[in-house]
Amino acid sequence: MARRVLVIGGGVVGATTALALAERDFEVTLIDKRDRLADDTSHANGGGVTPLHSEPWNGPGLATSLFSYLGRGDAPWQLPLGSLPSLGGWGLRFLAQSRSSRFAANARANIRLGLYSLDRMRAWRSRYGFEYAQTTAGSMQLYFSRPALDRALTTRRRLIEGLGEVEPLAADEAVAREPALTPVAERLAGALFYSRHESGDAARFARCAAAEAERQGAQMRLGKAVSRIVCDQGRFKAVAVAGGSIEADACVIAAGPETPRLLAPLGLRVPIRPVRGYSASFELDDAGALPKLPLLDTARRFVTLRLGERGLRVAGLADFAGHRRAIPPARMDVLLDSARNLLPALADRLTPAAGRLWAGLRPVTPDGRALLGETRIGGLYLNAGHGPMGWTMACGSAELIADLVLARSPAIDPAPFRPAR
Repeated sequence: MARRVLVIGGGVVGATTALALAERDFEVTLIDKRDRLADDTSHANGGGVTPLHSEPWNGPGLATSLFSYLGRGDAPWQLPLGSLPSLGGWGLRFLAQSRSSRFAANARANIRLGLYSLDRMRAWRSRYGFEYAQTTAGSMQLYFSRPALDRALTTRRRLIEGLGEVEPLAADEAVAREPALTPVAERLAGALFYSRHESGDAARFARCAAAEAERQGAQMRLGKAVSRIVCDQGRFKAVAVAGGSIEADACVIAAGPETPRLLAPLGLRVPIRPVRGYSASFELDDAGALPKLPLLDTARRFVTLRLGERGLRVAGLADFAGHRRAIPPARMDVLLDSARNLLPALADRLTPAAGRLWAGLRPVTPDGRALLGETRIGGLYLNAGHGPMGWTMACGSAELIADLVLARSPAIDPAPFRPAR
């Protein structure tokens, strides 16, 4: 059985994987090209831990919506015509998975993994005392049209049947639960409330997990870019980095959108494409005006949530823009205009100049399910492709992968996430 295990990737998925392996007494080395942990996709993400709405993006009707957004600068999705050739077969599979039956199966698999992950996150928080600006009061999805609210409630109840609960709220009930919505009460049709949901700073959690993994014997090799994965007779052997190589018995690739590039030289085609999202983080003096709960506007595809005493993060949008990480000012304006419209009491403070702006690449698979498990190369495992749900699914994915490396049956069925599906 493997004893020495490498983890490639120092985001929240990689850091939690390192901790799960260290807890099982593996000799763990985490390698990341950045000098600081969680400095890439996990750095300033949306912050929500929301398993009961962790369904894939590509639900029924997506194709119609995408084409209706073409040429619209204010659209929540952007699909530049120039990006279509690079999507190719992946894009066709992405659209095919939006059929109702496939979407429901994919969604329920994700929800099961997300709920397991939430349980494991809570266990680690209790055991190790992690602090990461967390809130545990639930989350709220907002709707500004009654038909949209009714459709969402029907769909949600079907997707989470037997797995969890959703509480529908009339507009006045939503405002009572979240007073920051008072200025938009007349426009609000209602909301869906999820009492089990949480939020927090994913980057801080990742660093907590990595620090605990180090305390249990793991090593962190930061600022080391992996140039090549070395295999011998169909099994993993080592990774090449500047100045030499690092050998191990097994390796977990948790490199998010960089995963396909690392595995392509081995003949492994990984169906992950990057989808760019944005965030702006603010420190505000008027803590009383901040929302208490994470607020998600599904139609406009953005979330606002509180981080700590005075912090507010606005995050969202989805742009098929390849690996480019530049922040188009017009897209940040779309995101912040939505936030100002939702929270008018804070409007004059939610400006690009006042915030820390960020763009990250979500690693999305055609069916919206992560790739978890051993590849056809012995000892080489994947823990990647979580799309926008890496923070929600990180702890559960880490535990699942660690059990597979240990050759032990995981607590949940790994079949929906096997890389060779």
